[in-house]
Amino acid sequence: MSWIAKLKTRRPSLFWRTFLMLCGLIFFSVIGWLQSFRVLSELPYSQGVAQHIVSTVNITKYALVTADPLYRTDFLQALAAREGVLISPRDDTDRVVRIASDGSTGLIEQLVRAQLGQDTVLATKVNGNEGLWVTFDIDGDQYWLQTKDDALDPPYGTAWLWWAIAAGAASLFGATLLTRHVIDPLARLSQFATQLGQGRQPDPLPENASTAEIQAVNVSFNRMVKDLQNIEADRELLLAGVSHDLRTPITRLRLEIELSSLSDDSRTAMVSDLEQMENIVNQFLAYSRRSSEAQVMVNLSEALDAALHNARIESDSSVDLRKMTGKEKIGPDGSFPELWVMAHPLELSRAIQNLITNAMRYGRSDDGILHLSIGLEKSEDQRDAVLTVEDRGQGLPPEERERVMRPFERGESARTGVSGSGLGLSIVDRIVRRSGGSVELLSAVPRGLLVKVKFPVLAPSALKKALKETDKAADKIAKDEPEAEA
Repeated sequence: MSWIAKLKTRRPSLFWRTFLMLCGLIFFSVIGWLQSFRVLSELPYSQGVAQHIVSTVNITKYALVTADPLYRTDFLQALAAREGVLISPRDDTDRVVRIASDGSTGLIEQLVRAQLGQDTVLATKVNGNEGLWVTFDIDGDQYWLQTKDDALDPPYGTAWLWWAIAAGAASLFGATLLTRHVIDPLARLSQFATQLGQGRQPDPLPENASTAEIQAVNVSFNRMVKDLQNIEADRELLLAGVSHDLRTPITRLRLEIELSSLSDDSRTAMVSDLEQMENIVNQFLAYSRRSSEAQVMVNLSEALDAALHNARIESDSSVDLRKMTGKEKIGPDGSFPELWVMAHPLELSRAIQNLITNAMRYGRSDDGILHLSIGLEKSEDQRDAVLTVEDRGQGLPPEERERVMRPFERGESARTGVSGSGLGLSIVDRIVRRSGGSVELLSAVPRGLLVKVKFPVLAPSALKKALKETDKAADKIAKDEPEAEA
């Protein structure tokens, strides 16, 4: 699977989705606020600039009209030097670039014309000289008043930028706290449900939550877990009691059959039936038995080799065994690649034996030969150890695969010709889920059933840490033994 396909199938976490939604909401709220501020402040700003222009023109015009002609030149020079205001005659040949007629500048032009006359012209450049140019007349003569054009620029400065940065940082911090406050109870609930699905006993959820909704959910989940524990305990007690009580009459019947004067064929058939009954009882006991021991680091390849050795299928002439390792090269001794997982050793061995037993019962071809392929390799993302058990039997239709994973469910006995307790795959599924893995039933090519089991592989750092803890425990035991003998 390519990284693009993985990216498409990957679902974003609820934290990041909520966090990004809050950030987007804050961003668009700020943009809307800035737009509202600009619109609401546009009219007062335009009125102020227009009044400034009108006052400058009127005062300059009044000063020129009332000034003594002998001192008018000195007045214009002082006005240019101190106030930056230049007066020049207007000519029809002037090259004029008017101010924009939209936005705040258009509103300024309208307000200035309303007070100075509709013939007033406002420009940003005249004859190549930039500035704010305004026309006025004195006794019928047209003049230009030139001043600085910074009056048209809003005096925002840089203070707003620092305020925006501070507000953005505070908003992001608040969004993070709010998202954590909302997501943490859901994340705890998800972890709780995951542990429960793996068959582990999770710690109770806190029932003194800060919100009524989360408190009600936690109380309901704790009550549900307690009810499930009671149901599971009653079922285990029932299965264990029935299985234990059936062992004694089965053993007695087998002894009486062995001592009876029956024909060899009858004795063999009856013993076979009793062995099948005893096997079903053993399956009941295995299913009802729930280990309370902690999981430890287990070499999956060694467990698989041991299960194959105990099943004695390598020496069985009716079994065609093939070991596959995918991309990993098989060792010179025929062993599988070394992969470490967290599991209970006895339960892991029981799960592998059930897979092999299931294949031996239901996976034989029409010629009576079991073409068995067992593989062990790492997944493409290097996170899981993938154990595959493949046969060339009748297989299972897709609509029956989910059903046979449930307790006491079996395939069609008429099709397979074999009967059982219907607990083999259920035991495998429960053991694998307890280790955080999964079991999947697929169709083999060209025919048969493919059972794919995934276990989370220990990371190199976790593996080193577990090995160190194992070495420390062994050293402690070695030190304690001489002291005990002394």
